[in-house]
Amino acid sequence: MKTLSQLVILILVITVFNCESKKQTSKSVSDDIKTTIDTTIYGEWIRMSPQGPVKIHFLENGSLEIDLSNDKSIDIISNFKIENDTINFFDKEGKTCPNNGIYKVYHRGYSIAFDVLDDLCNGRIKTTSGFWVRPNHNELIKELNSKIKNSNDISYTLHRGRMFLALGQNKKARKDFDTYMKSDSTNAKVFIHRAATRFPNGFKGIVNDCSKAIAIDSTEKYAYFLRGLAKYELGEKQEACNDFQKAIDLGFEILKEAEAYKCRAYW
Repeated sequence: MKTLSQLVILILVITVFNCESKKQTSKSVSDDIKTTIDTTIYGEWIRMSPQGPVKIHFLENGSLEIDLSNDKSIDIISNFKIENDTINFFDKEGKTCPNNGIYKVYHRGYSIAFDVLDDLCNGRIKTTSGFWVRPNHNELIKELNSKIKNSNDISYTLHRGRMFLALGQNKKARKDFDTYMKSDSTNAKVFIHRAATRFPNGFKGIVNDCSKAIAIDSTEKYAYFLRGLAKYELGEKQEACNDFQKAIDLGFEILKEAEAYKCRAYW
């Protein structure tokens, strides 16, 4: 379990980096990704990590302040530059990474997420992982509750599930994902979202959800990664390392280093 606890920081979003599945039905059209970033990324965002709350603050001068414990202290100062739908981070002070990190940004109004495109800094990947919500998340959840009650648009339930996941409310998140999948079971990312809610104990469920995601979209690197984590804990070490290798082949380069020791007998 120690191995898992060290990696859960990385997975929780990873798991949930929220590119939409390439296969969408008309039921999820209203949940399309905004592919351009506007000023709504600026300001404060929070999420619940395994160690507690984390806050990031995007300033309009291109600085990013990171509070790793949401205690009004600044632990890391970075610069960032936005180009179209990607963001480039380069640390200045605190627990710095020597090289830049490039991520794709997904913004849906209720939450944002960052999908690593090119970064070999494990610390920054951990810090940026997962869904992020605004500090007034309780107000926004109430708004979604009303929309869910008065609308047939299932995308509102998916939005709320992501918010619950960002806040560490996994049971509520899983319930929303279950509800969403009754209407749309073709979205690979939602299976990955649900898999994330099952850590740190529901390994068989994680394998099942990730396998379904891969059946829908075989290019989902995070599905292979999460399934590999679960299989390793289930004692299926060679299969786990095969999944890690597949995730690496699909662009999750940091795993070459992160999983090298565990997979030394298989790589």
